[in-house]
Amino acid sequence: MSSSVQSHPKKFLAAILTAVFTVMLGVGIIAPLLPMYAKSLGANGILLGAIFAVFSASRTFWTPLAGALSDRFGRKGFMLGGLIVYCIVSIAYIKANTLAGLILVRALHGFAAALVVPAANAYVGDVAPPESEGLYSGIFLVSFFSGFAMGPAFGGVLYDRFGMAGCFLTLGFLSLLAFLLTALFIPNLRVSRPSGSKKMELLKPLRYPHVVPLLAFTLVSALGRSSIVCFLPLFAQEKLGISASLLGAVLTTNLLLAAILQLPSGMLADRFNRKAMLLTGTVISGLMFAFIPSATGFLSLLAVNILMGLGMALTFPSTQAVAVTLGRDLGMGAMLSFLQVATGLGFAVGPLLSGVIYKSLGIHAVFYVCSGILSAAAAYGILFLELPSPSSPDSRGNS
Repeated sequence: MSSSVQSHPKKFLAAILTAVFTVMLGVGIIAPLLPMYAKSLGANGILLGAIFAVFSASRTFWTPLAGALSDRFGRKGFMLGGLIVYCIVSIAYIKANTLAGLILVRALHGFAAALVVPAANAYVGDVAPPESEGLYSGIFLVSFFSGFAMGPAFGGVLYDRFGMAGCFLTLGFLSLLAFLLTALFIPNLRVSRPSGSKKMELLKPLRYPHVVPLLAFTLVSALGRSSIVCFLPLFAQEKLGISASLLGAVLTTNLLLAAILQLPSGMLADRFNRKAMLLTGTVISGLMFAFIPSATGFLSLLAVNILMGLGMALTFPSTQAVAVTLGRDLGMGAMLSFLQVATGLGFAVGPLLSGVIYKSLGIHAVFYVCSGILSAAAAYGILFLELPSPSSPDSRGNS
């Protein structure tokens, strides 16, 4: 790590977190409105799920390569390139007036996310001191979730006043702001290549203990969570008649609560049993999915989402902290990229599956199936998940 980063880690950390917050605010503005936008273009059922799935599929495809290359060549160039693509995407959304065009833009959006998020995530892992992985993971997740959490509330207001074009242009403006922050204040880091390694090994993390079970659990739990942004807006609109502004408030409360709790949850993950924390969070989330169809209005839907936010807060810092611990020897960018790949696969397949269920069985069945999948993830975790403790001598894996 460069001496300037060692001397002023808080300065650079603040810059990277601000950039992450800014770009995720823009993403959060458009995410809950895309289902309505897609339906206005004629999407339904599996096509509606495909519009969300293609983003995750594209991000999943590019993330391992971007993460491993950022270990070798540095983080900054990938972030800058991705943020430029974000700006292009904001204009492309406006021009995409067909379903085929919207799907192509979503693929480009996923590519941009693959460049930005793994590099930013690995940067924070690089500066995290040993046995503080949970704390620094929590700090990163606060910026990630709080930006995404505030987006739906802004997006609902923007949509009601300026339509989808205003939301897309706001995404572009915020991405440009994040680009300037990154260009001016964030150094280029390539500090986490495994010691003694002179070549890039994309699949190295998969050969180490703890990694594959962790990725399997992450994939299944992501599969269960993936339909919330796509199908909760449809449920609120079709069954409850909730406006875009109130829907934005519901999603913002869910994600903002999760964001606020990331830091204390991350600190707990450095001191207590990480497996117990993430399994508890998964069970809570599964139960809340089962209760969504019983919501009768804004307040009951809000209450369910508050508890769902609690479940997210317990799960994510523990999972991320384990990945950061393993990443010190396996390559921070590579390890965190594989974690995001597992998440991306779940978020790619989930909306497609939910789209089929929605078309054949209705909106309520979507949430019941998601609840069952999260229950299966918890059962798998109880049986097979073995997480290294923060101070365990084998927490970095064995050859």
